[in-house]
Amino acid sequence: MTKNRQKHLLLLPFFLAACFTAHVPAMAAEEDVSQQDPQRWYEGDDTAQLHNKNLMKEAHAAYAQALGECKPLKRAEAKACRKEARELMQSDLDRAKRIYKANTAGSE
Repeated sequence: MTKNRQKHLLLLPFFLAACFTAHVPAMAAEEDVSQQDPQRWYEGDDTAQLHNKNLMKEAHAAYAQALGECKPLKRAEAKACRKEARELMQSDLDRAKRIYKANTAGSE
């Protein structure tokens, strides 16, 4: 084979891949409709108590997620990560308490 032909043979797979991807339509993942959305997604939190419950649930969920992110860390880093997660959860809970007090004080 000549040198020029070898270059073309090396470029052939890239050319074929480019042509194939250009002509294949983008495919989205099919939506799983076998399970319905949880009913809680459609429940309003229009009372101060329900809103507070929702904020508390979110604070605890964020804390659990943060702890999960701390797991792969080692010793001192993990300890600092867990401490920061606790502090953030406490600030979220304090914020929820302030919002609840403000909502209940306004409704009296």
